[in-house]
Amino acid sequence: MEPNKRPEDTSDWASLSPRQKALSAAGLTGLGLGVVAAVLLAVLLGVLVVAVLARPLVELESRAALLWGALLCLPCGLLSALFIHPLRAGLRLLAAPGRARNAGEELLSAATTFLAVLFVESFTPGLYVRDPWVPALLATLLVALSGHAVTYAEKRKAAASGGGQDSAP
Repeated sequence: MEPNKRPEDTSDWASLSPRQKALSAAGLTGLGLGVVAAVLLAVLLGVLVVAVLARPLVELESRAALLWGALLCLPCGLLSALFIHPLRAGLRLLAAPGRARNAGEELLSAATTFLAVLFVESFTPGLYVRDPWVPALLATLLVALSGHAVTYAEKRKAAASGGGQDSAP
């Protein structure tokens, strides 16, 4: 127990009143919905960036197609992960050195993203793509670059906080 906390400062779920339980549940529900909304907004922004950058190849019936594309990212990502999973399991079974295994994981992650974008392009109502490989490759590169940018920012933050190389993954 922390030195500044007294035993009566801590409370468990059973000791809360019904009003406090309802407020807690409403707060956690709001927090969860906020996180889902933020993730959906980020995915929608990614779909919009790809649609704008690949404008000559992508035709939209309405703006609702962008929302459909963002909503279909999760199921299409799960479907593509289902197809890539045997390769990922095979890679984990191989006795490859650390760098080769990491490169293989990144390659399979890029393949999963590429396949997911191809599924989104084909399943989204109101979205017509003339050459589906180019926007899928563009989306894969954007996801890979954003992942590397997040990793770089985390390493800089760890180095600035005094963690150095030991605290970075």
